[in-house]
Amino acid sequence: MIQDDPSQPVGKVKRYTPSVDDRLAAPATVQDPVTSDVSSAKGGALLAVTARLAGTRKADAPAASSAQAGPRTMTSRRKLTPIKRLERYVSAIFKFGRTEYMAKDARKRITHAELRMDDIEGELGRFGRDIREIWRNTDQITELRQIVEDDRPTISKYVADVTEVSQRLEQHQVLTDSLVHEFRSERAHLHTTLRSETSLLARVFADLSRRVDQIGQRSGAASEDLSAPATQIDLPASEGFEAFKDSFYHRLENRYRGSVEEIADRLRIYLPDVEAAVMRSGGKPVMDIGCGRGEWLGLLKRAGIDGFGVDTNAVQIEAAKEQGLDVRLGDALKALAEMEDNSLSMISAHHLVEHLPFDAVAWIAREALRVLAPGGILLFETPHTRNVLVGATTFHTDPTHLKPMPEQVLTVLFDTAGFDPVEVRALNPHARFHEFLNTPDFNDELAFLLFGPQDLAVLGTKPAPADEE
Repeated sequence: MIQDDPSQPVGKVKRYTPSVDDRLAAPATVQDPVTSDVSSAKGGALLAVTARLAGTRKADAPAASSAQAGPRTMTSRRKLTPIKRLERYVSAIFKFGRTEYMAKDARKRITHAELRMDDIEGELGRFGRDIREIWRNTDQITELRQIVEDDRPTISKYVADVTEVSQRLEQHQVLTDSLVHEFRSERAHLHTTLRSETSLLARVFADLSRRVDQIGQRSGAASEDLSAPATQIDLPASEGFEAFKDSFYHRLENRYRGSVEEIADRLRIYLPDVEAAVMRSGGKPVMDIGCGRGEWLGLLKRAGIDGFGVDTNAVQIEAAKEQGLDVRLGDALKALAEMEDNSLSMISAHHLVEHLPFDAVAWIAREALRVLAPGGILLFETPHTRNVLVGATTFHTDPTHLKPMPEQVLTVLFDTAGFDPVEVRALNPHARFHEFLNTPDFNDELAFLLFGPQDLAVLGTKPAPADEE
């Protein structure tokens, strides 16, 4: 509050200075003497709020005296508890950390923006250089266009000359292609003619050799038993021993060759060949030499193809007859010799030729060409001894095997007999063949040698009369 001092001149104001206790109690509010009366009501309200914050009731707050000198002061500040003070310190620390993080993030953004501005400035510089280069090129293009306009007659002449030369080259190319095509056609025709004539000469030679044999038979010359091995031990004639050997071989096949169903499933691959041969020959039957248990004949019967088999093993013949198959006990070579010319659609021999001397195999090939109808097929299937495991182990499981018949021997034999074309097939790889073939660290050639095809098939077709022209 402001008081009048008689010792001071009227109209002058004396500023109030609070004591030390008043300063410690609450911050002093300096008031203008002119406005002190106006703000007295606000001072009373502030005093009440201060008293409430200090924990005292409004009635307990000291009343301000109207006669008191100087402005009214606020009540004493409430002291903070240690927990509150700690909370404020922690809050301040977190606020400071967040502020620092925001400052660092802002600094990073500014740095990134500066780098981007540098890139933009570089791109603008390059863009400016490109524009200048385009303008220079435009000038050059304009000059070139003017030169072309000036030399248009000369350029037109050059274009006409180039077009004419191009047309001549196209004509020469067409002529060259025509000559090449004609040459290839002529070469293919000559190759076919040569192959047909070679096959015809082979058949003529085979027929002449057969006629020589017939002349020898008429003159009384003794004929050699081709089915007998080269070295044979003379044993006493005994039907019991022959039956014993037949039973042994039947057991051996049942145990190590595979079941009848398994073998028939393997032979199913030849059905398209035999069906085509039967159609070409007009429905003539199939002869299976060394038919054994009759797996192939049973497959033909289920396919509706007429066929019969010949074998010397009485035990296996009986087993095949039980299946209702047309099988005959006897010598296959003799039965083949008794067949009429052009009377069969196919002659098959599955795993037979390795049991016979080569002379017998060659005789079958020559005789089959006579017996088969045009378009008929001679089929030999034998162990593929290029497979090392077959040649070293399974081939010798059968003691009646004489020697392997590789594809080189059989293909030349078929060519010599006059069959054309001759096809070679490698069949029935080992069950683990693809496993080793797909192994990265296992050599492919080694996989073929050890686990490759285990059977070899050679098919020769008797040419039709139209193929001989």
